Amino acid sequence: MQSTSERKIVEAFAQAIISEGKYFAQGGKKDIDRLEEFLKDKKFLELPIRIFLQGLNLYSRIKSSKEFYLADESERQKMIEKMMKSRLLLLSAPCEILTLLLKFIHFYDKEVYEKLGCPWDKSPKFVAEPPYSKHILRCDDFADGETIECDVVVIGSGAGGAPVASFLAEKLIATVIIEEGKYYTRKDFTGQSYDSIRKFYRPIREMIAISNVPTIIPAGRLVGGSTAVNTGTCWRTPENILKKWSDELSLKELSPEKMSKYFERVENKIKVEEAKDKVIGPIKDVISKGADAMGLIHFRLKRNAPDCDGSAVCNFGCPTDARLSTNLSYIPDALKSGAVLITCAKAEKIIIENGKACGVEVKSTESGKRIKIRAKAVVVACGTIMTPVLLTKSGVKNSKLGKNLTIHPSVNVGAIFENEQISPHKYVPQAYCVDLREKGILLLHGGLPPEFAATQIPYIGKEFSNIMSKYENTAWFGALCEDRPSGMVFQLNGKPIIFYFLRERERRMLEEGVKVVAKIFFFAGAKEVFLPSRNIRSAKSISEIEKISNMKFSYIVGFHPLGTARMAKSPKYGVVDENHKTFGVKNLFVVDGSVVPTAIGVNPQVTIMALAERAAEKIAERF
Repeated sequence: MQSTSERKIVEAFAQAIISEGKYFAQGGKKDIDRLEEFLKDKKFLELPIRIFLQGLNLYSRIKSSKEFYLADESERQKMIEKMMKSRLLLLSAPCEILTLLLKFIHFYDKEVYEKLGCPWDKSPKFVAEPPYSKHILRCDDFADGETIECDVVVIGSGAGGAPVASFLAEKLIATVIIEEGKYYTRKDFTGQSYDSIRKFYRPIREMIAISNVPTIIPAGRLVGGSTAVNTGTCWRTPENILKKWSDELSLKELSPEKMSKYFERVENKIKVEEAKDKVIGPIKDVISKGADAMGLIHFRLKRNAPDCDGSAVCNFGCPTDARLSTNLSYIPDALKSGAVLITCAKAEKIIIENGKACGVEVKSTESGKRIKIRAKAVVVACGTIMTPVLLTKSGVKNSKLGKNLTIHPSVNVGAIFENEQISPHKYVPQAYCVDLREKGILLLHGGLPPEFAATQIPYIGKEFSNIMSKYENTAWFGALCEDRPSGMVFQLNGKPIIFYFLRERERRMLEEGVKVVAKIFFFAGAKEVFLPSRNIRSAKSISEIEKISNMKFSYIVGFHPLGTARMAKSPKYGVVDENHKTFGVKNLFVVDGSVVPTAIGVNPQVTIMALAERAAEKIAERF
């Protein structure tokens, strides 16, 4: 904060919302410096928060004839609660944001973690470099203006790009992979959430959609893409979805029978198997008890982490290399076969000459150096959000480009138990499921570390701190719904502008999912559930849950965006054909979540990898 007055207001605010607890001190001075550190590169958040602080102080002077920081604690709490409940978004939104930030940074703390019995730094101190690392270069290793030549350039190293690069390299096709992010190994994966989000994800301003409900769409930016920071959950594309693509959309090559071999190839490569009870933890027993009481289908999820030890930090990089994300599976195989990986290399523009893609212009994210890569074919695998940005910037014309966005919207539900030791910080965050897919709803385990759990507790003061003092007794489970296309992506100066509208159909589906999760928790013995809603924040009985209607979600998260360059039989309906080639531009292929024709209702990484395996065969046939 810039002024002494603002610092005093923040300190008083933190003291009011976070009382002293079992593992943690009361909010205060320590949180001010952390907040300043958090906001220093987020001016879009700093300004509204500073305006709010002045407004809060003015309100305090009117209400109590005192500066906010001079009011007693109970008075401050009442003022904060009134602001949070205000129907005016100009008051409630910045108040909620500041509350969430202070809760997060207070519990993102080494001392809190250690008192919980959870290591603060889970990374090994030394990791030997594998022989293939000599094929990993940085963009800055090349001279400014240098031109590289190859057969195929693959833009992106995640679920789409990596399988293509691996297959082509094994066929002795000269392949260069470029990746905007850096190359990290497990020595970089500390498990510390905020530091990891800053390093391994796209900037937050590129992950927020313009929406009727605050919407976040996270995406990885490192070698391995989002596969290196996901939960490792693996589903095949549901058979009914493949039949829909084959029969209704006339994409005959995507039938269950024809895709089966590609799913098997992917599952063997990344070693997909059912999660073991030892890494799922007590949440399995909690959900089983509640789901059985309701007669619901529930089961262990399949994951690509056969040697998982339950480090509980999957979304921040695996510190044991147990999860076989593409940086540990497809990319090493590509490099062993002679492919070259260039990191810190942002694709600025695809070079298109006489209607043919023949390379890509690249800019270093470290120095701004520029190089060119000339190739006989270009494979775009930047992900559902960034692929339409690059294609549009490169002059690709198609009425469907950037449209048809689905995100598999999700919300998380929490619960507090009296005696159940669930300890979310000691087990994998996602390994169990309740299956309501006949309704388009999927309920997935969504364990939260302390700092994220704190943001989901809808209380302040002693009530908040009493619950956080029993963090080991909390449980978290998510509700996701299979949405219809309701969003689009534009580009402005190479940055994504995302629009997404949560329709009433999807809102109702999420509400039903939330209510089912809450009932499961109550049947399992929960004292109280915490709801992801602005108008109904908690409940203490099933009867309260049954009365809920018109839930207004605080925010939604779209972990699985798809469809912005979808596959179709003609350019009237999509951007690429059945072989992943873009309509209207020769030698230009798209292989990532953007080509998936419709929402699939499950985590999509295996779907994208299987499509990429098939696309690689089609591309290789050209050489």
